[in-house]
Amino acid sequence: MNKNIQYVKEAKSADWAEAGFSKARPVVFTKLKPTREPVRLQLPGITLEKIRRLSNRRGLPYQSLIASWLAERAEAEMKTA
Repeated sequence: MNKNIQYVKEAKSADWAEAGFSKARPVVFTKLKPTREPVRLQLPGITLEKIRRLSNRRGLPYQSLIASWLAERAEAEMKTA
């Protein structure tokens, strides 16, 4: 659950009314893309070739595939840490 939405659900109605948000509702911006920063990553040629082949099978750019793998792994590591 998004932390911002969770905060809205947990906020007391008196606090919102006092701030002028008595009719405010949570909004989720589904079409926003997260900002991306370029990074340089050196991989063995054979590894990059395997990643490119996998990305072609999935119909994704190889950089997007790498980014999704890294995001999944980072999320899993955060849960166990």
